[in-house]
Amino acid sequence: MRLPAPLLAVLAAAAVVPLPGHQAPPEPERILHRIAFGSCNSPVDATPVWESVNHRRPDAWIWLGDTVYADSPAPEGPTPAARARVALDRLPQLYARQLAQPGYALLRQRARILGTWDDHDYGMNDLGADWIGREEAQQHFLDFYGEPTDSPRRRRPGVYAAHRFGPPGRTIQVILLDTRYFRAPLLRGDSREADWVDGRRGPYVPSRDPNATLLGAEQWTWLEALLREPADLRLLVSSIQVIPDDHRFEKWGNFPQERRRLLRLLANTGEGGVVILSGDRHAGELSQFDPAREPDGKELDPGYPLLELTSSALTRSAPTTFGGQLAASAPKAMVFRHELNRHRLGSLLPYNHFGLISVDWEAKDGPAVTLALHLDHGEEVLRHRVPLASLRRGAR
Repeated sequence: MRLPAPLLAVLAAAAVVPLPGHQAPPEPERILHRIAFGSCNSPVDATPVWESVNHRRPDAWIWLGDTVYADSPAPEGPTPAARARVALDRLPQLYARQLAQPGYALLRQRARILGTWDDHDYGMNDLGADWIGREEAQQHFLDFYGEPTDSPRRRRPGVYAAHRFGPPGRTIQVILLDTRYFRAPLLRGDSREADWVDGRRGPYVPSRDPNATLLGAEQWTWLEALLREPADLRLLVSSIQVIPDDHRFEKWGNFPQERRRLLRLLANTGEGGVVILSGDRHAGELSQFDPAREPDGKELDPGYPLLELTSSALTRSAPTTFGGQLAASAPKAMVFRHELNRHRLGSLLPYNHFGLISVDWEAKDGPAVTLALHLDHGEEVLRHRVPLASLRRGAR
């Protein structure tokens, strides 16, 4: 069949013109005061966390990745394709179980639900662009968020997205990065370097490939454009850690040129107001970028306190993952408490928890932002309050 010339032209254009990065329509009427978030969750686990989250009455909930674990237990099969099939078939079942949890169902009724993915809801541990199931996994991800079947996000590679809430003066921009779909392979180090010693743990070392990417070209262009838009507070969501760079697990630092590019972009674009949210690590912590602790820190200095709040895990924290409470019988969890992070403020939290950002737009001395971590039963164990004005460029 010979296609009409106009249709051929449209198809040809679609083949070479990339679909734009997804940006939801602004919601100026929706003012956010409380944003809760978390990662590393198993819907098969009994947990008090959703009752605790609902008690805080957040206006929005952000998934930081690992909403479910498609690769746990490890898929079995004679070939990589067979094992991938097992993981992919689990995804819709696990998502359905999460949606059916009464506490989460209540949260969906009350709050705006946003999110990105990490490796386990992407489909397989630590994989990136080399995951053969990524296209199918993306459709399951979008099903979970109720994305319409005719949405452009169904046709565009990757799940990165952006949202804007509130009017000028109270605008919060949420940027959800996709650190999986386009990511180059990780570089494994010598096995002796992965020993659980001195707080430097994990199997990976920085990539030596100067062209290795984490976000991919289109997502980088999209991100830079977003950072030039006006906003009073920007929440930059990365499933893996950005500022912490001392451990040897997944992190932006495994691609040093990509980490520097992001920090340089934050230093040179917009007026500031960025707070990074991350997950993945099965523990929580607060980090503040210290230029003095970086080789090229002066170039990367944003001119204000750049904070990163890591919230992980909702149900799969270090003691749970490594087999029990922190005790001599769980040496890995014990070492986990001493994992190095030269940018950390306070201590590491290796227990199930969720994160909460509260914005007091009407504070007497001007709007203020409070970053907090709460244990799954609700107790607040970390609290850091900063004036919103102090997060603007030149405030330091």
